[in-house]
Amino acid sequence: MINYGDVCQIKRDIASLLKPPVRMSVTEAVQEYARVKLASGNWGKWDIETTPYMREPLDMLTSRRHRGLIFVGPARTGKSQALVDGFVAYDVKCDPSDMLVVQITKEKAAEFSKKRIGPMLDNSPDLQPLLSPRGHDNNLHDKVLRAGNYLKLAWPAKSIFASSEWRRVIITDYDRSQTLLDVEGEGSGFDLALKRTQSFRSRGMAVAESSPGYEVLDPDWVPSTEKPHEFPPTLGVGALYNLGDRRLLYWPCPSCGEFFPAQWKYLRWNESETDIRKASRTVTCFCPHCGDAEIKQTAKQQMLMASRWVPEGCNISAAGEITGTLIDTDFLSYWMEGPAASFQSWEQLVYNYLSGVKDFEATGSQEKLKATINTDQGRPYSYQKSDRKRSSDRLAERAEVTTKRHVPEGALFLVACVDVQAGKDRRFVVQVHGNSEHERWVIDRYNIKLSARIKDDNATEPTERYHQIDPAGYPEDWHQLSKLILDRGYPLDDESGREMHVHLIVCDHGGEDGVSDNAYGYYRKLRTENRHHKLMLVKGGSSAQTEMVKITRPDNTKRADRKAAAKGDVPLHILATNRLKDNVSSKLERETEGSGYVHFPDWLGAWFYEELTAESRDEQGRWDKANKKRANEAWDLLCYNEAAQYQLQTHKPKFWLSPARWAQPWNENINVYHPDKQHQAPAAKQAAPRQRRVRYRTT
Repeated sequence: MINYGDVCQIKRDIASLLKPPVRMSVTEAVQEYARVKLASGNWGKWDIETTPYMREPLDMLTSRRHRGLIFVGPARTGKSQALVDGFVAYDVKCDPSDMLVVQITKEKAAEFSKKRIGPMLDNSPDLQPLLSPRGHDNNLHDKVLRAGNYLKLAWPAKSIFASSEWRRVIITDYDRSQTLLDVEGEGSGFDLALKRTQSFRSRGMAVAESSPGYEVLDPDWVPSTEKPHEFPPTLGVGALYNLGDRRLLYWPCPSCGEFFPAQWKYLRWNESETDIRKASRTVTCFCPHCGDAEIKQTAKQQMLMASRWVPEGCNISAAGEITGTLIDTDFLSYWMEGPAASFQSWEQLVYNYLSGVKDFEATGSQEKLKATINTDQGRPYSYQKSDRKRSSDRLAERAEVTTKRHVPEGALFLVACVDVQAGKDRRFVVQVHGNSEHERWVIDRYNIKLSARIKDDNATEPTERYHQIDPAGYPEDWHQLSKLILDRGYPLDDESGREMHVHLIVCDHGGEDGVSDNAYGYYRKLRTENRHHKLMLVKGGSSAQTEMVKITRPDNTKRADRKAAAKGDVPLHILATNRLKDNVSSKLERETEGSGYVHFPDWLGAWFYEELTAESRDEQGRWDKANKKRANEAWDLLCYNEAAQYQLQTHKPKFWLSPARWAQPWNENINVYHPDKQHQAPAAKQAAPRQRRVRYRTT
């Protein structure tokens, strides 16, 4: 039997589109209709008193005077819950329209739909009846409402923004996706969002919210007295914030009643206490007006309830009256810092910060410190640099008397780093490093210039007998890495006669045409020997890459424009070059032995230290050579060795609680052997030949 549509039901469903918007503020609507998951696991109503600072940004989402709203704040502020979930609830119930929510990836959009938006709509007795009754109208990324309005949960892609009109666009976690800086060459995600809402004129609204994620471009930048609310020069959401009217959160002092910014710089703790847990428990807040430095955490909620957003160019009195002239702009912009975050205590803020400082001092890594400043404090990170410029002479003064090309006491495993040089002086530049939990040693440095290909069988001089090596032209030339690195042993500096094999080769896979193809081929050759785990092919990544080392498997078999034969079977490690170089630079600035210290042998010439200091940070905060002709191989190869620590997981303290057999002391180390008993690297068990898969057998 044919089922016909019910005209009366259709008229009832779309009637809400003809109704005027419900006359209530966004905050009132969110409190009434939205549902959030409570600590108990149940779903309940959203309470504005938990995050009172979100009232104004929420209510301004329907402003007819502004085209966009930008919110910068730390994690655990409730900003996403309010600006994304809350705005969706308002749109569905009070003012139905087409809305686009952009997450950082397709996977995150699906997760957000399953864990947040879908359950919120299903658990609200006011919102659930507004969903379409047709099953195909409600899926992970697309939700069609009963009234015909459309909610899309998507990710940053040109196809998502192109050829579509959306009245409201929300981009969440803006600084967590580098793609949003330039979406496939079309422009920034926020600019594309504004273009999609343009046809709705004053009724359209584009929103971007995030904690800061990009570094300060000018480390010497200081706030201007004329623009005290200005965000430091950076990329991403901070740059968007500066386009708006720059509103900062102020709260009143419990002692004098005067308002001051709710910022990190006003927290105080006992800095003489060496135990960071005890130090964090002494934290208080300081009032710049009356000098009261004993404002305790217990006063925080009272201060939050009275807090106000103050735009740039305005002042606020003790009575809470705001006066002044706002910046004439199309955008509302808000910035709050960690001390005001409802779900983060001052003690935890200080503890996380001191933990980051401690980790930086111990390892030279700035990652933990950067993470807490970005996500806990809600501030952009400024690269920590030494007061003294790193110089080649100062590094050379640290050289130690060593036995040439011997493994020093303390080094537990060896990493050989290789740079492929093209042109007339084609060669492999090899630098071998000894490593322990915290310290590094440069053990060897040499060039592989000759191949195993015979040029003149009668010649006795190697340069006359063998052809120059050609990594781009001859795949077999890569086998020299096995012969001269993997099959070689370095004597231990203990007069025992024992030697240690190199555990890992880290090799640049790029350069002139043919290098990448032959690098992939060499990896496949090692795989037939079951030694492919000893080769780590690397390539520099973008400055915004979040992972220190990201493993990819390039596959261009369907790309006729690509020359390298990447079939998806060879792992390529993409390096966060800037951040790795930050780590190495911090290690080189340490001048006494200990955690993070790099040891140099006294037999290396001045040229080596010149290479180590060839790069410095430019005005954009990127590492680059001031003199493009200056060699920098020593610096690059030391950074490759740092990348190896992340690949091998040796940068994690838990690794050293039960180290792998190749990182054990010499007597238990599987890479240590006696040449009289073993003349070459231990041959791994030959990989078994692949067999044809049999799905079933008949007898």
